[in-house]
Amino acid sequence: MNIKQNNFFQKSLLSLAIAGAMSTSFIASANTESHVKDIEVLTVTATRSSLNMDDALTSQVVITRADIELANPISVLDLLSTVPSIDIASNGGRGQNASVFMRGTNSDHTLVLIDGVRVSSATSGGTSFSTISPEMIERIEIVQGPRAALWGSDAIGGVIQIFTRQLADGELFFGASFGTDSYKKYKAGVGISHGDGRTSITLSKEQSDGFDVKEGTETDDDGYDLTSVAIRGQQKITTDFSLEWLFSSDSGDNEFDGFYNGSDIKNHAWLVRSNYQSDINGVRNNTVFSVGQNRDSADSLRYGESQGVFETRRNQYSIVNNSQFSDELQVNVGVDYYQDDVSKSTIVYDKEKRNTLGVFAHGLYAKNSWTYEATFRHDNVEDINSENTYNLGLGYKYDSNSRVVLNYGTGFKVPTYNDLFYPNFGTPTLNSELSETIELFFESKISAVNTSVSLFRSNIDDLIGRRNGQADNFEKVEINGVELGANYEGFGGTHDINISYTDAEDKSTNEQLIRRAKEKFNYKFTTSLNDVDIYAEYQFVGSRTDSVFGVTGPVDLAAFQLVNLGLNYDVSDNISVSSRVTNLLDKDYQTVSTYNPQERAFYLGITYRN
Repeated sequence: MNIKQNNFFQKSLLSLAIAGAMSTSFIASANTESHVKDIEVLTVTATRSSLNMDDALTSQVVITRADIELANPISVLDLLSTVPSIDIASNGGRGQNASVFMRGTNSDHTLVLIDGVRVSSATSGGTSFSTISPEMIERIEIVQGPRAALWGSDAIGGVIQIFTRQLADGELFFGASFGTDSYKKYKAGVGISHGDGRTSITLSKEQSDGFDVKEGTETDDDGYDLTSVAIRGQQKITTDFSLEWLFSSDSGDNEFDGFYNGSDIKNHAWLVRSNYQSDINGVRNNTVFSVGQNRDSADSLRYGESQGVFETRRNQYSIVNNSQFSDELQVNVGVDYYQDDVSKSTIVYDKEKRNTLGVFAHGLYAKNSWTYEATFRHDNVEDINSENTYNLGLGYKYDSNSRVVLNYGTGFKVPTYNDLFYPNFGTPTLNSELSETIELFFESKISAVNTSVSLFRSNIDDLIGRRNGQADNFEKVEINGVELGANYEGFGGTHDINISYTDAEDKSTNEQLIRRAKEKFNYKFTTSLNDVDIYAEYQFVGSRTDSVFGVTGPVDLAAFQLVNLGLNYDVSDNISVSSRVTNLLDKDYQTVSTYNPQERAFYLGITYRN
């Protein structure tokens, strides 16, 4: 860290400390008897079966529906940006393209799922985070570190799984929000019962005139118009057999600067899943079979005229069986099959379909204070080398509130269609990117403070990038990082702090990977005062570099700090008012070179719930 940046970091921390002390003294009387409560949180992403979060041998972050409503986010990126070791690079604000970098890995090294359905593009490898409405989300499970041995390609940096809303029978809500840049959002949702089942339907319509997202001569506002629908249901057929279904859709259009100055977006995901429980010779089994599809489609426009469509359709099938042999031992085995199809794209690729078959076995054994985990997977990717991946984990719980975990895992990323076949760029002979990661993390409750420390190192071979205008495999990338976290309930509210340091270096050039900050600091404070829920968030993001076409060498992106606020007030048992202020200090910063951030923005909403 250079002297200038270090001074900036120290001043930022000093400002935060003063503000935190003032807010604490102001509202301490409102919540002097707060205590940390131990609540069992069940997650499925870490092991592909339901498991207490504290028993999984991996670093995890869970963002609940309560967290979402407290923060009042405009975009799902507002939620992800507060997670340690996650960097957001956005080509402007809401509705624009954005990339998520987890633990220093590339943006397509994080597997993204919606209710178990892969939603990344087979052409670009990216995920349309900017089109996903927070109103559709029940919770987000984030697993940090490689999980390719369970999920296959892409899960090098980690896995982000988004679960859609679940509403109780008869539950109803509707509301509207308005804000800066002529922002308007209308939302509604209802829960319907049918026998031993229920279905939740949620809708969101969002519009904004936007702002000028890019430096240059085009100074017009770049707006968007997005509509989201989610339907999630379940039906119990017999005592042991049940069905689930999901449909989610994001559609609309957005505007931006450049030769292509807009796009039409049509994304959807659907899934039908069956669950069967059985008991064979005292072994409890849960067998899950699912079939689904994801479509990721963007029609690039120039003054309203189509210039080309990029579309992925991915048909997906899987069967996973969880066997609970005893209270100490569980085993998961499964098969995944999916087919990528890009034949609907305007670009003519040399190959338009690709099949992938993966099989895996996972075991978790806990005895006394020790927990052991092992996973092995084999993936056969059509016309690409087959890959074997594995995870090994060892955990030791030395008291009721403390444990230490050691993990080692491998991962891989299959080249995208653009990497292989895009005209004048693709290289058909590319190899898959391969990774090895070792992680040591410690979790403990010291007095009333929950603390965590994670140290990790990743080596990625054959990283895919651009060399002389063509896609190519590079030598090696080495990533070293540390994450510190603390949660404390007291002094007037709940305090969440995380600090991360990530050094991601291309060993062939000794340069940092672009758009990834070494230093990140996040602080969140929440409390209630006279029936008003208060949310305050501070972010510090260190300096980064970027690459710009036509410019030799890296371009520096300065460090920045952000303050965001949220308020929620229950006017009555049924009506609540919410507000959010983003970029309170009106900071001018960039996460992608030449792309402007949104200035200070205000939002106000009202919601009715029965």
